[in-house]
Amino acid sequence: MNRKVKIFVIAFVILLALCGGMASAARTLPPANETSQISVVTSAAVVGTLRASTEIVYVQGNDNLTDNPPLLDNGEGQSTISYVEDTLAVNGAVTYDKTMNLDTGPKTQNSNNFESTREITYDASGDGNSSGKMVSSESILVEAVATGETTGEGCCPWGTGDGTELGATNDLVIAGSDMVVSEAAVVSTSDARITADAISTPVGLDYTVEIEGVNQTEGDPSTGAVGTATAYVSANLQEGLGNSTAVGTEITYSDVTSASGLFTLAKEVSYTSG
Repeated sequence: MNRKVKIFVIAFVILLALCGGMASAARTLPPANETSQISVVTSAAVVGTLRASTEIVYVQGNDNLTDNPPLLDNGEGQSTISYVEDTLAVNGAVTYDKTMNLDTGPKTQNSNNFESTREITYDASGDGNSSGKMVSSESILVEAVATGETTGEGCCPWGTGDGTELGATNDLVIAGSDMVVSEAAVVSTSDARITADAISTPVGLDYTVEIEGVNQTEGDPSTGAVGTATAYVSANLQEGLGNSTAVGTEITYSDVTSASGLFTLAKEVSYTSG
């Protein structure tokens, strides 16, 4: 095995959307009258081929979703969590462990609607011929869109009712990773929040990924993962003025880190609305 290229990368990204007042950034929404929970635990150990995929989309509104768009004036909102993972490991030894939880009920600031933890080890030489590869991708998205409200009598729940001004908002954050490797140990976590028990609870997204060698020695990239990998985050945050469509604040952000050869790669992303 050619172990000439050595790369060590760690990146931390924190996005905090604060825009002129408690409720002027992306805001959580109240849950529906009936809520749902989904929990899945997966564990596999294979010499040969493994395929694992997950796709989930959770959309929450504070009025009728079926007639959107457009959103009603004076406080209607619609928020989305989307998570996608696809892993294919061919001709090697692989272990795959994953837990996933979705809860559409109201959340506090230290809890989430969606949570996922994933641990993978893969070694192409584990089947004796070293010809295999693992291709894996994972991403999590949060989108929060709402119209402004200043009348004190919003169209929908939490369109405020107490005279508090709510600005229009349109926030989108995506984070994830992609890799093609012949050897790697991977740990990733994803979580997101869009519903809450109070309007002061922020929208949130967190994503972490760490990729290293199966027999990694700390601080030594020569024992690192073998192949290529990318970890990324992008955000487009728009906050309005009052209940008009005027954009008072706009933030665009993109962060991409790639490694190829022998490497360790880690990225931690955190987004919280104001």
